Amino acid sequence: MRLLDVKTSLRPEGIRLTGIIEKQNRERFELYFDLQVPRPMETTAAADAFAAAMLIPAMHSGESLEIDLPLSPQLCFRLPRICDIFHAWFPEFSRVDIRTMPRTTGEGMPELYAGTFFSGGVDSFYSLLKHKHGFGTLPAPLTHIIFMRGIETRLEESKDVDKAEQWVRQVAAAAGVQYVFGESNIRMCFQAVGSGIRWADHYYGSSLAAIALALFSTLGYVCIPSSYSYTHLIAHGSTPLLDEMYSTERTHVIHDGSEVTRPVKVAKILEWDRDLILAHLRVCHLNWGGAFNCGKCYKCVRTAIPLRVLGVLEQARTFPNKSMDHWERTILQDRPALTEENLHFARKYGGDAALIAMLERVVRKQRRGAGLRLFLENSPFHALLPALVRARHAFHRVPR
Repeated sequence: MRLLDVKTSLRPEGIRLTGIIEKQNRERFELYFDLQVPRPMETTAAADAFAAAMLIPAMHSGESLEIDLPLSPQLCFRLPRICDIFHAWFPEFSRVDIRTMPRTTGEGMPELYAGTFFSGGVDSFYSLLKHKHGFGTLPAPLTHIIFMRGIETRLEESKDVDKAEQWVRQVAAAAGVQYVFGESNIRMCFQAVGSGIRWADHYYGSSLAAIALALFSTLGYVCIPSSYSYTHLIAHGSTPLLDEMYSTERTHVIHDGSEVTRPVKVAKILEWDRDLILAHLRVCHLNWGGAFNCGKCYKCVRTAIPLRVLGVLEQARTFPNKSMDHWERTILQDRPALTEENLHFARKYGGDAALIAMLERVVRKQRRGAGLRLFLENSPFHALLPALVRARHAFHRVPR
């Protein structure tokens, strides 16, 4: 997979960075980042963003990564290390040849402004409010939140995004920051339907890092809100180990928020700005870019649990579905570490007995499932494991 050229074009709402990419079979396509930024960009550092975006897809297709344009010396050094780590975690992603050349001209000082990606969920609200309330350690003021179309969901599957952008404007005004809106076709380019690749598990971190590097003319520091705490780090596309290795001399990518668990984040953001959170918290796994929560998916239930423990679920306006009937069935599909975090939180902060008992049942079932999976992986039946996992997911999707 080869980056042939990068072009910058002015658009009414900002700029478009376009990378011309050629696959091993000579097929060419264009990957773009539309960014609503207030100033034109130099193109000297733009190739960095496309190199970050292309590495994991090249590994998935087993193609060498070739970048014809000069890259950040730091990124040239770290791309092979990222490749080694990712291959060790996910052997189905091949270790590939990486051919790059470092830039020799000075990069200049990074902009003394910071931003954070913002989807409106627990993790992004935590990063925003932590730094705005002076509890972070960024060496520059947090001045921007970044909301991108085509990252959370594929562009063709998104709906109600205009409403979501209006909602982001409201959050930015309340928090006293500016917003950067944008769009990319990165999922359409690299996530083939039926490929078996889970975007959140494999491509999410590198895609956000690519966008951070595309904003090199505006921000010197960009936070990727963490999904997991340091207590429960797992092999994942977005971790403190990987995300920050995409940094360059011009842009520092920061994996932010792993110092606390997710339910503790819920408690903290309510402490920092209760009214803002109850009016705008958006975590949904199934809303396809809309501004509210379905209340049925595991991400909604995962968040509703600490809200209930803290006694504010009834006041959470973005959670119109308050029913608990499906909670146990739904969170069986969630990651066991996150269920255990909610259980510990409920015990510590006085969750009701029925809720604690339900979480204890789920944790027991998830541990048994993990034990069975480990047994199968180390038995002659290991080849059956993918089919069993698919059957389990299909079973949980059947309407009750």
